[in-house]
Amino acid sequence: MSATEVPREAIDNSYVHDGVRIHFRDRGAGSAIVLIHGFGASLDTWRYLEDGLKNEYRVVSLDLKGHGYSDRPLDDRYSLQDHAAVVLGLMDHLNLKNVVLAGNSLGCAIALMAALKAQQESSATVAAIVLIAGSLDGDKLPLYLRLLRLPVIGSLATKLTPATFGTRLILKRAYYDDEKVTDSLVELYAKYQRIAGTEHALITTARQMIPADISGLREALKNLQIPTLNIIGEHDQIISRESAERVCQILPRCRAVTIEQAGHVPQEEKPEEVIPLIKDFVAKFSRH
Repeated sequence: MSATEVPREAIDNSYVHDGVRIHFRDRGAGSAIVLIHGFGASLDTWRYLEDGLKNEYRVVSLDLKGHGYSDRPLDDRYSLQDHAAVVLGLMDHLNLKNVVLAGNSLGCAIALMAALKAQQESSATVAAIVLIAGSLDGDKLPLYLRLLRLPVIGSLATKLTPATFGTRLILKRAYYDDEKVTDSLVELYAKYQRIAGTEHALITTARQMIPADISGLREALKNLQIPTLNIIGEHDQIISRESAERVCQILPRCRAVTIEQAGHVPQEEKPEEVIPLIKDFVAKFSRH
């Protein structure tokens, strides 16, 4: 299989949302936890959490549109609302009720948007939310995302930077412990960057990740009465601690927990600490 091909099993484990094939993984049984990865990542970021949770819960992870093994159509429907609709569509497809939504980085904003949409218009219900390295500060994007959002420069940056080189740089910023950024980890992320259409998907997502009315979104979230666990990496270099903590100043039922010696992806660096936190939290709010 060449680096740009999508494996048959990924095509088989998918559902179609508005003509776009979305790859997902569905493991375990019981109360459902839906895992939403961050920008430029894939469902592989949840590999340790899936293994740690599948014996007690039904764990569903997906590749967002334009990511992982999901389709990358050359359209402009890559906003938070569009990604949230994909998540809710998967929940409806699998007939999931009383779901716990868990997101990392961009996945946090998507989880919150999906919870709002579910509250307003969907038959799916969200029982609780887990945020990992999330922020609602649209004016504090990391440099590489600010560059992608720029006309011409964003396209040049993706064309001129080899997938492996760019991925390694970002992972070293995302991880607290550089020694964990191995060649195999880099390839786990980089292989998806070589799939045709990735450049368009990432640039379009980056340019649309801040809602036009972000202040209105913050106001709406003040009324989101859903229990929320906010997990913060002590040494996150992508989302500042202040930005992460500010999330709990907006959400009315939010509790923050810090994972020491972890960066932007504590679910990968410190799964042995994140898994019991999630289990304790989910046990209080999920129902079969």
